[in-house]
Amino acid sequence: MNSEYSVASASLETLTGQAVEALRAGSDGMTAWANVMRESPGRFRWAAETTRSANVAATAYLVGGLTKMGLCDRVLTRADYREGRAWISAMRAPGGQYHDPALLGRRTPGWPAAKFWPDPAMLLGVTQYARTALAHYSGKPDNLLPAQPPPGWPQPDDGPEVALEFIRTRPYEESAWGACSHAMRMAAWLLQWHLEDRISLDPLIEGLRFFYAIQDPATGLWGGAASPKNVRINGAFKLFPLIREELDLPLPHAEKVIDQVLAEFERSDYDETVGACDEWDNWYVLALAREVAAAGYREEEIRKMAAYRIARVLEIFRKPDGGLSYSPQSCVTNWIGFDMAPELPQSDVMGPGILAGGINVCIDLLNLRGVTTWTGEWRLRAKQPKALRAQIQERVFG
Repeated sequence: MNSEYSVASASLETLTGQAVEALRAGSDGMTAWANVMRESPGRFRWAAETTRSANVAATAYLVGGLTKMGLCDRVLTRADYREGRAWISAMRAPGGQYHDPALLGRRTPGWPAAKFWPDPAMLLGVTQYARTALAHYSGKPDNLLPAQPPPGWPQPDDGPEVALEFIRTRPYEESAWGACSHAMRMAAWLLQWHLEDRISLDPLIEGLRFFYAIQDPATGLWGGAASPKNVRINGAFKLFPLIREELDLPLPHAEKVIDQVLAEFERSDYDETVGACDEWDNWYVLALAREVAAAGYREEEIRKMAAYRIARVLEIFRKPDGGLSYSPQSCVTNWIGFDMAPELPQSDVMGPGILAGGINVCIDLLNLRGVTTWTGEWRLRAKQPKALRAQIQERVFG
């Protein structure tokens, strides 16, 4: 946070007014910048100066950000929707995977010769973002899980115990962000396989019990105590789409989670080190913890911080080209292992694609939907049917 500014001493009315002004400003610049990112109808590139041609990751991030900002009608044309659907549909491969040659057709410079290219996480990421972009262009929801995990991950025919061992052996202490991301996806496949009548509910229950067993009761987060707080918040962010949204399970120590996120925002050097993922993860985790915390817990502080961060984020991440960058200093150069752009003070598609989610949480918390073009939409998953959720909750928590 800006160490020279005190959120606590400002009124919520003043902060909210500044937030609304910031939301309304910059729309023309963002629209113009987004149009420059179009390489051909339906295909968007990472940044003005980039190392790869238009690809599904860049397209998904940009279209997703425009959707949250309420600017799609000012950028996307009928040709974008038509040609974009055809472009991505042609990438479909066996097993529900997608192969984008702009990403998979060339190794990242300096990639170790002994390391497999592309690794399973990269394959999974390409498929996920292809499906995300296709869902935007098709107007159809997508659960973002392909029919089967990528090569190198446990497969349905391997048996659920192999998937459970995968979940149990992720490096949670060292890297909660990556460990929780991969483990949550594997647990989501266990749920999907149960819904397809391939397996019983037992493996999913075991996986969920494991997640709660490794939650730190001192903070409510996941990961080793020696890990930076933002990494542990990132770990919670990776688990919450399944445990808090899709399954709507309880969250022990919810108030402690809120305390941790607010303390992160209040770090004197927060704005010097923050990236778009940190800002979005913080707000997503805080919002979902708030739903099950004691009523009104630190509510005024949360709402003031939400109003302040809207204006502050749009100030420090904005670039002269009219867009937003992943960090206040420069664009992001790498995406899950793929080189994407040189390190320059330019906007990139991850900026609006990710920051818009966190800003929309703030809009929702402040009841500002409908005040500007910004939609206030931020949730990632639809809930499973109530009867299934109740059954899972009873079995996990007894």
